[in-house]
Amino acid sequence: MLRCLKTLFIALFTVSQVMPSCRVAMADVLAPALHASNMSGIQLAQYERGAYGRSVADTQEVVDVEPPLIEHDVVAESEADIRQTFVATVVDDQDLDSVVFYYRYAGETSFSRYVMMQVSYSSTYIAQIPTDPKSTKAIEYYIQARDTSGNRTVRGYTFSPLVRNIVPIPAEEPPVQVKADTTPEVPAEDGSGIPKVVYIVGGVLLLGLIAGAASSSGGGSDGGGCSDEGCRLSLTINQPF
Repeated sequence: MLRCLKTLFIALFTVSQVMPSCRVAMADVLAPALHASNMSGIQLAQYERGAYGRSVADTQEVVDVEPPLIEHDVVAESEADIRQTFVATVVDDQDLDSVVFYYRYAGETSFSRYVMMQVSYSSTYIAQIPTDPKSTKAIEYYIQARDTSGNRTVRGYTFSPLVRNIVPIPAEEPPVQVKADTTPEVPAEDGSGIPKVVYIVGGVLLLGLIAGAASSSGGGSDGGGCSDEGCRLSLTINQPF
């Protein structure tokens, strides 16, 4: 039986090469016979108009089974601010459907959902989460990407999320105030290191001593240069510099 079918197939194939109109009829005749005999190694070619020479498998649509790929660098610590920014690179061999950022604060049980925004038709996606600049609660999160075929990839998990710790903003140091110098001025001194006032006081005292000595000596002598009106004394004192 098998040998007869092979012989019939070869004969019909030869006729089909000579008469193109028999190609479709040959396919209709051989398809049930090949299926019934469970023949291996013989494939029925599709001879329909526009698909001549291609196998049935070549005309089937390719099924997408590859999930998206997520690349994300975890920032372990960040200063408190009015928002926190998260960046991820997501690619797929077909078309992406969505990239979603799930987050919660330390101590919470449920996650909030935020759709990440694509940056100018690139593979970069950004999530900016509003935060309280006075709060230092850590942010726990994970990223999920899904393509149009339903394939899904996650970076982080609900039971083991990624973590970004928040630290307080450093306090600003007060400006340093410069105090004015209130030290009293010291009078200038001459080259000898003795103030001028010392010379003046010493000169006055010296004049007093000389006047007293002249007065006492004039009382016992007639020609001592003193008269009833008083004694005359000439002194030359150079002003110190």
